[in-house]
Amino acid sequence: MSVNKRLHYIDVLNCIAIYFVLVLHTSQLAFLGSPKDSNYVTTLILQTLCGPAVYIFFMNSGATLLNYRRKYSTKTFMLKRIKRVGIPFLIWSIIYYIYDISHRAYPGPIQHPHPSLTNFINAFANNNINNLFWFFYSIIALYLVTPIISVLIDHHQKTLFGIVVASFMLTDVLNYVSKLTGLKLMTSFMTQPLITSNFVGYFVMGYLIKERFFSEKEENYLIIIGLFALAISLINDLTLHRFVFINNIGPYLYSVSLYILIKRITEWLHTEKSYDFKIFKILSGASLGIYIIHPILYEMLDKYLFHATPYNWGRFLRLMNNPYQIFLVPVIAYVILSIVVVLIKKNRYIRILIP
Repeated sequence: MSVNKRLHYIDVLNCIAIYFVLVLHTSQLAFLGSPKDSNYVTTLILQTLCGPAVYIFFMNSGATLLNYRRKYSTKTFMLKRIKRVGIPFLIWSIIYYIYDISHRAYPGPIQHPHPSLTNFINAFANNNINNLFWFFYSIIALYLVTPIISVLIDHHQKTLFGIVVASFMLTDVLNYVSKLTGLKLMTSFMTQPLITSNFVGYFVMGYLIKERFFSEKEENYLIIIGLFALAISLINDLTLHRFVFINNIGPYLYSVSLYILIKRITEWLHTEKSYDFKIFKILSGASLGIYIIHPILYEMLDKYLFHATPYNWGRFLRLMNNPYQIFLVPVIAYVILSIVVVLIKKNRYIRILIP
């Protein structure tokens, strides 16, 4: 079995992505507040800037997994995915189901005042335990179609790019046109199984970027277009979504642009400055663990640091407008949870809990 050269930009992007997730979940005022709140526009901007968070995880997964056939069989691939993601996903779903009975955290965990086996099965099947786990449902769907898509990587990369274009047209473009015209153009009938909840475009694009499918000039165009899409989205935020024609174009273009930029910067630092990225390698491995655990820490910080919980929704909404909550909590959470997750992963008895 060949050993792949470590892709340092994957580690850096994983660290950025999970920090973006933490910021997204402390800037929920963007969805629950109003322009009268002093930090409302700030949270709108943060939601836009950090929007690529989970999409980066999808691109990284495509970059590292679509060529699995060069290393091992499909059976081994599936067993590895079950061990790394499937088992922790199931265990944490059970943990959160029990946690949800008597705790309220936001966003994520959903209360179950009348727990039962039937209720758990229904909740687990419908992402009704911790709605932040939508990522796991989506990534598992992508794992299931990876054996199909992976046969295209050697001689049919243009077909892979066709999948990217089709996914982009059926999600970002169709969604934008729908908002622009007021027509209901989105349909759930195109999401499963091969479109896999519309994230297959990110998954495949990550692989194509890794394989340098695009020339440097084409990548430059993608960067410029993505930054333009970001600028339009930020104008949309600053104008409080007043103008339909500049409604957020969608996260795809910006996500791809950011992905390429970080990849280039990381490779330049490694090649030209001989930076070894050891700390990013360590922290990258903690990313999914942080994703899983952070709602519990957020509840503890809200309760004991700010003395606010979702049980008193008015007070909790005021907390969402607190700049310390918006900017400081993600930093505290990242530091604490990085240490906790790294220590858990060093323990051979409990590291199965962390992807």
